[in-house]
Amino acid sequence: MPTHDDADKLYKQALEAARRGDHPQATTLLKQALTLYQTLPNTEEQQADCLYNLATTLLLLRQLAQAEPYYHQALTLYQAIPNTEEQQATCLYNLATTLDKLGQLAQAESYYRQALTLYQAIPNTEEQQATCLHNLANTLLELGKPAQAEPYYHQALTLYQAIPNTEEQQADCLHNLANTLSMLGQLAQAEPYYRQALTLYQGIPNTEEQQADCLHNLANTLSMLGQLAQAEPYYHQALTLYQGIPNTEEQQADCLHLLATTLSMLGKPADAEPYYRQALTLYQGIPNTEEQQATCLHNLANTLRELGQPLDAEPYYRQALTLYQGIPNT
Repeated sequence: MPTHDDADKLYKQALEAARRGDHPQATTLLKQALTLYQTLPNTEEQQADCLYNLATTLLLLRQLAQAEPYYHQALTLYQAIPNTEEQQATCLYNLATTLDKLGQLAQAESYYRQALTLYQAIPNTEEQQATCLHNLANTLLELGKPAQAEPYYHQALTLYQAIPNTEEQQADCLHNLANTLSMLGQLAQAEPYYRQALTLYQGIPNTEEQQADCLHNLANTLSMLGQLAQAEPYYHQALTLYQGIPNTEEQQADCLHLLATTLSMLGKPADAEPYYRQALTLYQGIPNTEEQQATCLHNLANTLRELGQPLDAEPYYRQALTLYQGIPNT
């Protein structure tokens, strides 16, 4: 007949395996411990702990669909146990994160909100609240609700700014807030947030890609604000960073194309031409970029014509036309 001690022993072994990074072994032991606890009276909290850790272990193994029901079961048990508000909040938060990764955004939103409500009533959970707010905002943005997302980014940022050693989270929050404001057409408000995010990222090791994205978005914002001369150096800086980062060919191509467009609008067609050519070469090596290729060819042809080279421009117009004819709604 199994005893409480037998179940406890298996549970402790599972936690030790997880600490060693042996997640498959931890999964097996947690399932065994859970089976034993389910045969013993008054072990609802231990069952809930087992289910929660089992879900988290499966999450670490990237088995998201398998993790989800265990979080639901753990949550149901915790909700019937007094004084487990923090466990409930953590369970709700991890369940929301899991659903978010599974693409079930509307469900994720609901669980983030429930987790946030619980955390807000628990002392010393400011960082958890901030993370919950930030992820809720990200989810709303993915759901196409930027106006709803914006205040949550502001709230998350305010909390992070009072928490030591959260510079990267602050930078992410500022960058996402800037992107949200851009989507809402509030470009002048977005610009300072991009600058603040960039300053923070530049002080954080191994954030070259975030810096490049920030520089690129800042350049786009300045360009849309008509501040072309200010935008140009940021495109150059973003491009230099992207060129040192593997698997960023599409970002490099976009950067080159926009840099070329900016130079062209600044009345520098001779400077623009080589950047159009470089962008085109990169796009031609990237699948599903026919529309970008066509636009690049068209702009390159316009630039050559502006430089007094109409015969050189003609074949690029023809190539652009051929591509556009294969693209719907062009």
